[in-house]
Amino acid sequence: MRSLLLFFAALISSGCASIAKTTLPFNSLPPPTGPFAVGASIETWSDKSRSETFTDDPDDYRRIAVQYWYPIDESDAGITSKYIDQPALKMRAFAKNMGLPKWLVGHIQDIETNSTLNAPLRPSNHDYPVVVFSHGLGGMKTQNSILAEELASHGYLVVSADHAFDAFLTVFDDGSVADYRSGSDGINTEEEFWAARGPQLAARAGDIRFMLNRIAEQQTPSKEGLVSDAVWQRADLSRVGIFGHSFGGATSIMASDQDPRVLAAVALDGWMVPIPREVIMRGTDKPFLYLGQEQWDDPLNYKKLEKFMTNSDGDVRSEFLPNTKHMDFADAPHLSSFAKRIGFAGSMPSDELRDKLNTDILAFFAQHLNEPKSGNLTLP
Repeated sequence: MRSLLLFFAALISSGCASIAKTTLPFNSLPPPTGPFAVGASIETWSDKSRSETFTDDPDDYRRIAVQYWYPIDESDAGITSKYIDQPALKMRAFAKNMGLPKWLVGHIQDIETNSTLNAPLRPSNHDYPVVVFSHGLGGMKTQNSILAEELASHGYLVVSADHAFDAFLTVFDDGSVADYRSGSDGINTEEEFWAARGPQLAARAGDIRFMLNRIAEQQTPSKEGLVSDAVWQRADLSRVGIFGHSFGGATSIMASDQDPRVLAAVALDGWMVPIPREVIMRGTDKPFLYLGQEQWDDPLNYKKLEKFMTNSDGDVRSEFLPNTKHMDFADAPHLSSFAKRIGFAGSMPSDELRDKLNTDILAFFAQHLNEPKSGNLTLP
């Protein structure tokens, strides 16, 4: 599940920093295809109603680092943000985590996005539907930025979080960090698996619920009659979707199962194994789309998916893309052709894969999130 990190490690360990930059450069993100430019913001959100189960401090509460993307006017587009925020802290942590010297990883921070940091939201007479993203184990909130920017350019508000202690490193706005504590060490039996993964999945689903609650709270005037971030004043919480990669796919299913505000869910090569039996047997009555590789090493993954789909009454669809691998469903294979050369990504052409995912997911959310309480999804 930490394949994103392994990809970066393999890329940079093939030579010194200068060689990595010149012969194995990272590509900046491809531009989105929608009619709007894209803005992005990064914040720390604190949920004081939940204790932090990853730490021993009884007074510690759950915090997540959140990034969100949204449509802006082209006239407000400016210098684009970097793919990885807080690189000084994250690159040191990454290097230590992988046992590599810092000078080998420095060029990762050069990756450019298409998002202008803290630009004003595009004015509109219509509210924007909300789509939440959940990353995989050892991943990060920006690991599917291509899809996030694509959705935002078509008029969605996309919000993602580093699930603290599940992400490879979470950096909060006060400079404190949450390291990665969700590995497989010590998980050797079925009982140990459920004892570890059950609470982790519950915490992740709780993060999604908290994010939607936080957005709703920011739409409510304070005692002084003030409202917060203008972006959230235009968030239509009657139209919420979710998508996730790997363990984030399981998170998407759980959030859809538990929160009535989530109307439709997408799993990108979703990890079905940690989903509880009762959820698999219940299935879903909500729209659900699974896009994944043709075969997992663990056959139980698709056995549970098949059972989940069979038990569902909603508009549920699955498609298995030939010549793809697990990390083809995140940004990594689009950032460097080296991914294919080391067998990290499949042989499906990068442009074809990106267009397939963008088109299918845009169409899915347009179909199922296109009925706001007022107005419609076609923005002026």
